[in-house]
Amino acid sequence: MKKILVLLTLVGSIAMAQGNVYEFRAGWDLYNRAKDSNKEYEIRKDVLQTGPEVSFEYRRELTNNFDLGAGIAYKYNNLTDKKVEVDENKVDVSMKGLHSVPIYATARYNFRNDSDVTPYVKANLGFAVNSGKIDFQRINTPGTDETAQMKFKHGFYYGVGAGLEYNNFVADLSYNVNTLRAKYNYSYNDFLGNKKESSSKETLNHGMLTLSVGYALKD
Repeated sequence: MKKILVLLTLVGSIAMAQGNVYEFRAGWDLYNRAKDSNKEYEIRKDVLQTGPEVSFEYRRELTNNFDLGAGIAYKYNNLTDKKVEVDENKVDVSMKGLHSVPIYATARYNFRNDSDVTPYVKANLGFAVNSGKIDFQRINTPGTDETAQMKFKHGFYYGVGAGLEYNNFVADLSYNVNTLRAKYNYSYNDFLGNKKESSSKETLNHGMLTLSVGYALKD
């Protein structure tokens, strides 16, 4: 919450002057990978499918070439159990997709020239609010009560990108990483029938190459 308040304060302080840019974009992942492993229940790097993204950015034109501001986005990635490496005859898998809301500071450098097309590069740094989970249930094993669950938690968000602006229309290509945390909960019955529980945490680095288009309003 403190990170979000800092970003909102930044936006408020730079919005009081002229030279404001309000940019809306929508896009889709071209590439999408996550790194994670958990011994018996292994989550392959391509378990997260490509998905849509919508975003809004406010930037202040500090100079003719340099913008500084903040943004918020919503991103959804479906999960496919075909990429979860378990014995399907012994383990049942259910999933809820990954919902992410990145909130970030952004800096952009515009390569002004004599044409109507302005190339630019940018960098993002912030925090992502994440939700989603994967549930494992041992089946077809009489006398066994074994479950495992992986929940997606919040993490840092950062990335770089480049694009073109033409008459306020924008085409943007960016690579961003969501360092979401994964919490594992595991429970089972021992040979005496006593229920045992354990938990652990890992970081799941979710990298996304996203192509988006949008429109910028300026005053």
